[in-house]
Order: sequence, then structure tokens, then C-alpha cells
Amino acid sequence: MAQTARNQYNYGNTAEKYHEYRVRMEQPLERVDPVVHKNQQRAKFMDLPYVLFLCVAFIAVAFSAIMMIRAQENLKESVHNASKLENQYVTLKADNDATYDRIVNSVDPVEVKRIATEELGMHYAAEGQIITYAGELDDYVRQYQDIR
Repeated sequence: MAQTARNQYNYGNTAEKYHEYRVRMEQPLERVDPVVHKNQQRAKFMDLPYVLFLCVAFIAVAFSAIMMIRAQENLKESVHNASKLENQYVTLKADNDATYDRIVNSVDPVEVKRIATEELGMHYAAEGQIITYAGELDDYVRQYQDIR
């Protein structure tokens, strides 16, 4: 009698859902083909070749990622080295220019002329000693013998 008392208080949409559940429960279960059941069970689990494939794929992706990170680090290092070398170049060029200017400024043209004329016996060329040459090539002239 307790069950009948409990059934009497099912009102509204709950009773309908309970009724649909009872109708489903009373229907016989469908039989699944054994081959389909076997395929479903096999699909639930990963077999060895699939696991090996996933491991190889993971290793390949990890190796590619590591190589890419190394390449980026090498690129950063190369850029840093190029920057250091460029700074060294600028410093050396400035030092070289300063040394050149110091050397050029240390030479006195009047003293060079005095040493050339007095000590070495050099003199200016006379008008008949200057020979001009009009070459057809613009880059250089080869002299194979003395010009008289």
C-alpha cells in the first residue's frame, strides 16, 4: 500500500517524465552485433602502434621546438656580436682618423721643401722637361721605358 500512496502524489510534468521513463524501461533492449561491440571496445582504448605514433610525433615536435629555440638564441648572439664588432669598428676608425690627422698636421710643408732643395739637391722642373701625355684610357697609364 505504500507504493500506491507514493504514486498518488505524482503531479504535473514529473509524472509525465516518470511515465516516459517507465515506457522506455519496459521496452526490450536492442541486441548489438558482436563485431560492432568489438569495434566499439577497441576504439575506447589506444593500441600500441597508435601510442608509438603519438610518441614519435611528440618527440618530433619537441625536437623541432628545441631546434627553433636554439636558432633564435644563435640569432640573438649573432646580432649581439655584430653590434659589438660594429662598435669596435667605429672606435678603431675614430682612432685611425685621429692618428692620421695628427700625422698630417705634424708634417710642415715648408720644412719638407727646405730638406728637398737644400739637403737632397732637388729642384723644380724646367719648362722643357715637362711632357704631357693624353691617353685614351681613363684609368691608368703604363710606362715601359723612359720618356726623353
